[in-house]
Amino acid sequence: MEQSRVTISGLSVLSPVLLQLLRQSWLARNLLVFVLWLLVWDIGWLVEYTHHASVWFPVAGLTFAAFLIMGLSALPALLAGCIFITFYTAEHYNIVLSTPALLYAAVAFAFAHMMPYAFGALLLRAIAQHGRRDITTVIVAFLVIAASCSLLATVLILPTLVVTDMMAQADVAKTWLPFWIGDMAGVLVIAPFFIGLFSAIMPGALFRLTDMSGWQQRGVSWSLAAKLLITWLLLALSMLLAAWTDSPNSAFAIFFLVIPHMWIACTESPLWNAVAVALSSFFIAFWVHLLGLMDFVMVYQFAICVIGANTLFGLAIPTLLADNLRLRRVAFTDSLTQVASRDRLEQRAALEVIRCQQEQTPLVLMVFDIDHFKKINDEFGHHVGDQALQQMCRVVQQNLRPTDTLGRFGGDEFVVLLPQTNSAAAALIAERVLQELTQVRIADVASLTASFGIASWHPDEDYDSLFRRADQALYQAKMAGRNRVAIAQF
Repeated sequence: MEQSRVTISGLSVLSPVLLQLLRQSWLARNLLVFVLWLLVWDIGWLVEYTHHASVWFPVAGLTFAAFLIMGLSALPALLAGCIFITFYTAEHYNIVLSTPALLYAAVAFAFAHMMPYAFGALLLRAIAQHGRRDITTVIVAFLVIAASCSLLATVLILPTLVVTDMMAQADVAKTWLPFWIGDMAGVLVIAPFFIGLFSAIMPGALFRLTDMSGWQQRGVSWSLAAKLLITWLLLALSMLLAAWTDSPNSAFAIFFLVIPHMWIACTESPLWNAVAVALSSFFIAFWVHLLGLMDFVMVYQFAICVIGANTLFGLAIPTLLADNLRLRRVAFTDSLTQVASRDRLEQRAALEVIRCQQEQTPLVLMVFDIDHFKKINDEFGHHVGDQALQQMCRVVQQNLRPTDTLGRFGGDEFVVLLPQTNSAAAALIAERVLQELTQVRIADVASLTASFGIASWHPDEDYDSLFRRADQALYQAKMAGRNRVAIAQF
């Protein structure tokens, strides 16, 4: 992350001076969280369809993200936001209570709202801190925690509102389910966005969306803009269809949004996905309010949750692919010399033999090792021996074609697969390597020499037989005085 600016998906959102202030000042970060909390609460009110229940409740996601990234240091800002909004809510709903009663209601609401999300965020932090940073584990844990925390918040907040005379008890039965799903939707789709924002300004943040394997933050591209346009056009058409037909079945067309959002999840950065899902969920809530689709509101609430969850799992796909590629490279590559491992070499050799049997094309197997390698290790140390192996492989690799395969069989013994090659051409390659090795200097080693054994594949011969003949030729080269090439006879 550059020190000069913070960007979310290529859009500069913080000036350098403000960024520096936020990184250094606990008070400035709390002030930012407080202001954002009030603004996001107002967005929730914009799409409210009954008292204390919105299509989604985005402030729940902000609270969760603040506790996750900032820990309990965010408590003052969130507490102040809960107190302020309680007084504002009383004014908004024309609730007549004394100042002490409102203050009591504010503190009670603050506890009921913050405690579940603080507990869930700290639990997710603990999971990550104990080595469980693989993306699938974090995503599953986040989804379970989001559902559980929002349910716990519902269980705590609604009785609190009733006890403090902020809500009629008769309204609880019809409010608790949309209240819960609205809170859960807010956490699923808004928390990732604010996790990205807070981690950029929080020194040493545990979670950074740009840490995901294979993902780097990117700016706006025409491809991304087209994907977003398609997504929001599909969103508008599906909701207009529901308004036109006035049918609950038509409302389920909103679930088609899973397709473009999975497309974005598999091709764009995590930060842009967080922005896209947050905006789509807002547009869903806004269209519900604008078109008067309150009869279908539960469908849209669940759609927001499903889209958010699917997007999170979609983000894991490129990460898992990158991890699998790394594992394949580790399994198929010798760590010291960076040539093919023995397993990879034998797999490739078996395939080449099969191809030769089918197409009747030539194949040469060349086996070589460094002369007096044990003496180099004993006299100069294993680190010099390692350098000798690396330099040997470098020289050999420079004389091979892209279709050839160099692999480490074990110790200082190496194997080269040369398809579409005869023994005479292979001998020329080996002689060229021996000549170039005379120019290699490592520590105080006088010079590197090697011995080569070459065998050409014959019909009906398998890899084991071919390798034994090449290895026998290597032995003959050593018996003949080393630093030479021997060709096996069939």
